[in-house]
Amino acid sequence: MGKPILDIKKITKSYGEITALNNFSFSLKKGEVLGLLGPNGAGKTTLISILSGTVKDFSGTVTFKEKNLFSDRKLKNHMGIVPQDMAFYEDLNAFDNLMFWGGLYDISRAELKKRALELLDLVELSARAKEPIKNFSGGMKRRLNVAIGLIHKPELLLLDEPTVGIDVQAKVSILDIIKNVGVKGTSVIFTTHQLAEVEEICSRIVIMDKGTLLADGTLDQLIKIVGEKEIVDVEGDFSAADISEILKKIDFAEILSVNDNLVNLAFDNTDKIPSMMELLFKNNIPVSDLKIKSPNLEAVFLKLTGRSLRD
Repeated sequence: MGKPILDIKKITKSYGEITALNNFSFSLKKGEVLGLLGPNGAGKTTLISILSGTVKDFSGTVTFKEKNLFSDRKLKNHMGIVPQDMAFYEDLNAFDNLMFWGGLYDISRAELKKRALELLDLVELSARAKEPIKNFSGGMKRRLNVAIGLIHKPELLLLDEPTVGIDVQAKVSILDIIKNVGVKGTSVIFTTHQLAEVEEICSRIVIMDKGTLLADGTLDQLIKIVGEKEIVDVEGDFSAADISEILKKIDFAEILSVNDNLVNLAFDNTDKIPSMMELLFKNNIPVSDLKIKSPNLEAVFLKLTGRSLRD
């Protein structure tokens, strides 16, 4: 099996009375692409900040390449970081940005130039390599941001919301890049609010909320948390409080989450749906739509956190 390239043990970080990470632990193997999922405030960015070295006041240990990540400054040269806030000089062109940021590492100029040209091709920016970044679209800037994180061929790549605010084509391009670097042996951790992204490219998924790890496994392993059930979404003009009282009367469905205008349930037997609908109508709960779906990552997330990823 081999030793993990990254081993996080019992990380705890607080901001005043708010605990951002609570005894948080997991490990990562070479070439794994790990999706870190959690609603706003779950602690994802705090974890990325600790790994990147921008947050230092915490307890617990982080081992990278079998060494304490913070005991040897040279270890950081083996990590690539793609922050949510894009990091480059807008007045410089794409090629010069890559040469500048790559120059911070121990890479010969000839090798750096070769690497910069390869990455510009990888992120589909070769034709615009000499153009100032300030003329780029949001998607182009995001792709360059990823290229900068890869310029020194890191063994671990950290990406914090790398597809925020970009069009579908740019998003597909970035996801392909992330998937491919994992295939080539780079370990990847990326945070996202898009369940479909995680389902598409991740070999492993960690779900967290309120600083605590709730689940860790492959997509198939996580879906087993819900079990062999059908997921039913009920939409309508109702309050969470009103429908919660009614749903307490049923024993043939598991309530995954309850919100104003939307309820998510898991049924062992969908033949029981008419009984639920009859109960709702009798109690004047208006229903405008009902969807039946197979178990998926969204259902797992709802079951574990009681809310959707964007709440």
